[in-house]
Amino acid sequence: MRQALREVLDPEIGESILDLGLIQRIEISPQGVHVVLIPTSATCPMGELLVEDSIKAVQRYWPDRVAVSVVFGWNATWDRYNMSPELQRRFGW
Repeated sequence: MRQALREVLDPEIGESILDLGLIQRIEISPQGVHVVLIPTSATCPMGELLVEDSIKAVQRYWPDRVAVSVVFGWNATWDRYNMSPELQRRFGW
């Protein structure tokens, strides 16, 4: 599941949403897959595209899942420390 989501790139900076730390939670059950993303801002102009791209990525890897849902977890706050150590270094943090 993580590999599928690693292939989803943030359209504004071209980095993996997994490495950016935008994945809050992944739940896998017999009913399907549920992914919760952390929004970087309440007005993210590319939010819907991230959701759509995430759904497509999961469906490519697991086409037999009954359902795939991806939503934003508005109760979580993204922080630069969510990013992978490698990305933090590349961005100079």
